[in-house]
Amino acid sequence: MRKKVYGIIIGAALTVGLFLTGCGTTTINANDYLTISTEGFDTKGTASYALDTEKLLNDNLKAFGLEEGDDMEYLEALGRLEFDLNGKLDKTDSLSNGDEVTFTWKVRRLDELEEKYKVRVEYSDKSVTVEGLDEPEEFDPFDYITVSFSGIAPDGKAVIECDGSIPVKLDFRAENGDHLSNGDTVKVTANAYYGNDLISYCFENGYVPSCEEKEYTVDGLAAYIRILDEIPEDAYKKMDYHAQDLLKATTSSWKYPENFSGAELLGNYLLTPKDSFDYVTNKNYLYYVYKVNCADGFSYYYYTYYTNVMLLEDGSCSFDLSSAQYASGSVIFGITSGEIFSHNDLYYVGYADIDTLFNKHVTSRIGEYKYESTVK
Repeated sequence: MRKKVYGIIIGAALTVGLFLTGCGTTTINANDYLTISTEGFDTKGTASYALDTEKLLNDNLKAFGLEEGDDMEYLEALGRLEFDLNGKLDKTDSLSNGDEVTFTWKVRRLDELEEKYKVRVEYSDKSVTVEGLDEPEEFDPFDYITVSFSGIAPDGKAVIECDGSIPVKLDFRAENGDHLSNGDTVKVTANAYYGNDLISYCFENGYVPSCEEKEYTVDGLAAYIRILDEIPEDAYKKMDYHAQDLLKATTSSWKYPENFSGAELLGNYLLTPKDSFDYVTNKNYLYYVYKVNCADGFSYYYYTYYTNVMLLEDGSCSFDLSSAQYASGSVIFGITSGEIFSHNDLYYVGYADIDTLFNKHVTSRIGEYKYESTVK
């Protein structure tokens, strides 16, 4: 960024700003010691001025009746010059190339100074045309960030990483960066630090952003199963086989194991949170519901459920067979506990009717969960 200085060229044959008039009075042109400077970038340039009263005095020591070593008198004269000669610019900021800036003098008690030191100070308003302000370089802030997504849908989060080579240090924020699912849209905005205006802040550093926000589509998140159709067929069958193995293990402890004649999968219940997933431990319940048939013609109902079943980015399904929960109960000295009932003096783990199973496992959770059912 260049600083443009506007001065006055004085002929070599003349002493700068010094003219002798009659009666021993020296005329000094104050404009010869005035400098107007501009800097910054086009449309955001700034102007300042400097009045070198010390040089004015040093160039005219004899006119002020001073000699080297007259420290007190020198400081007094310099102080009067600094107080008596002043002014201001009509424009100091938001400047563009081609603008005109004018310095207007404001003098105080100049007549007293001229009488004391036998000098005559001339001055006139001075104008300059602004030129040489640089053009800011355009850049895309979003070329310097990477937006990725972490977590498990619908509780995914946006993660923003900024490249250290970005020419202007900015604060990037995701307006809706949490509770995300695949396919959602996230808006990321570029901001200046400490509440500063983005455009002005970038201008001050020689750049202008080509855009201030950008949208990103969420992808790559693992997701908790929310509808039954999302479950891949191979995973569905694997859980079914596992649940039936658990059921067969319970029938092996029957008083008459040979009475077991098979189980029929009636369908599934899928329970998912009604509101935010943040406030529930289990993000879903996937029930397999079976009708258990006995050789004597009796039948009853049995279940196994899996929790936190997920669909991964590659389309595969994640679930924990070891955490499966299933109907259980016991009989001690004729006293039953858990999910157990009797029929014809025999005890069965499960439910005598489908409605009771539904009320126990679905209706009881209806406050926090909604459900989908394919149970016939």
